[in-house]
Amino acid sequence: MKRPVYIREASAIGPQPVFDTDRLQQVAAYTTHPLKAVVPELRRYVDPVRGRRMEKVAKIGLGTALNALDRAGGATPEAIIVGTGLGCMESTERFFVPLLHNNEDVPNPTAFIQSTHNNVAGQIALATRCTGYNYTYLHRGISFTTALLDGWMQVGLEGRGTVLVGGAESITPDYYLVQRRSGIWKQHDVPNLEVLRATDGGALCGEGAAFFVLGDTPGPGTAVRVVDVDISYRGGPEPLRDRVQAFLQRNGLTADRIDLLMTGRNGDGTQDGAYAPVEADLPQATHAAYKHLCVEFFTANAFGLWLLWSGLRTGHLPAEAVLRTGSAAPRWGLLVDHFQRTDHSLVLLERIGS
Repeated sequence: MKRPVYIREASAIGPQPVFDTDRLQQVAAYTTHPLKAVVPELRRYVDPVRGRRMEKVAKIGLGTALNALDRAGGATPEAIIVGTGLGCMESTERFFVPLLHNNEDVPNPTAFIQSTHNNVAGQIALATRCTGYNYTYLHRGISFTTALLDGWMQVGLEGRGTVLVGGAESITPDYYLVQRRSGIWKQHDVPNLEVLRATDGGALCGEGAAFFVLGDTPGPGTAVRVVDVDISYRGGPEPLRDRVQAFLQRNGLTADRIDLLMTGRNGDGTQDGAYAPVEADLPQATHAAYKHLCVEFFTANAFGLWLLWSGLRTGHLPAEAVLRTGSAAPRWGLLVDHFQRTDHSLVLLERIGS
C-alpha cells in the first residue's frame, strides 16, 4: 500500500442506539426477532416529504452516510462505495407482487426504478453532489467487506483523498418468512443477549447500516488505521483459523500482537464452531462479539467493524459485547467474520497514538 488509510469518522444505525456517536453506551435487549433498525430523527439529512417515499434501506443508508461525513468535518467524498446483500428488496416486492396479482398487466414503473440495488449509492451521490466513482457490491455476506476492500485501495493505491464506504440492509416480512424455512433463522424467539449460549441451528434476523469515511490523513481524536482487508467468496477447504494465521503473517504480526478480537458469533451452534480455533490462538486478547447486538444480516459485519473501531478509538466496549477480557489496552484489532462458513471477511485495524 502506497499510503496509509485511516477511518476518519463513522456512523451507524441499527437495533442498538449508536447513531451519531463513537461508542455504544447502553445496550438494548430484545425478546423477539427479526430486530428492526431504530431509525432516529433524520430531518437534517432526509427531507420529511421525500423521506416518506423512500424505503427504509435508502433512508438509513443516506442518514448514516451524511452523518459520517458531517462528523468528518463536512468532507465531500471523491468516491462512494456501498455493499448490500438484498438491495432495495422492499421496492422489488412492491413491483413484483402487483405484477403477479394483475396477471402481469400494468406494472408500477416507480417501484421498479427504486428497486435497483445501487439506489442507496445514488441517493448519497445526489445529496453530496459527488460525480466521481460510484459503485455498489452485492456479494452476500462479503458485500460490505468487498466495498471496504475497494475503498481501502482507492485511498491507498489510487490516491483518492476521501472515500465513503458503507453497508446497508433492511428486512421485509416476506423475505424473513421465506428464509426462515431454509433454516437460516431460528424457528423460535430467543432473547438477543442470550442467543450466544444457544446450541441449536439458525441465527436471529436483523437489519441496519454503517458508513465509514476513509482518508489518507487521520481525523480528529484517536486515529485508527485500516491496515489490511481480506475476503474470500465461497471460500476453499482451509479452515478459518488457517486464513487468520496467513493474514497475520503477511502483515508481519504474530497472534500475541492482537489485543482485540471481534468475531461474528451469531448463536448458530454449527456456524459458531469455526471461531473457537481462532479464539484459542489469541488467548491474551480481549474477545468480543457483535451479532447478538445487531444480529445477523448480509452486511452485519459493517456494524462489527463500527464496534471494533469504537473499541479501539474510545478504549470502551459495552460489557455485553465482551466474551473475555484481555490484559492489554487495545492497539491492534482484528475482525473475523464468516457467513454460512463460506463467505469469509478479515479486517485488521491499528490504533495510532494515545
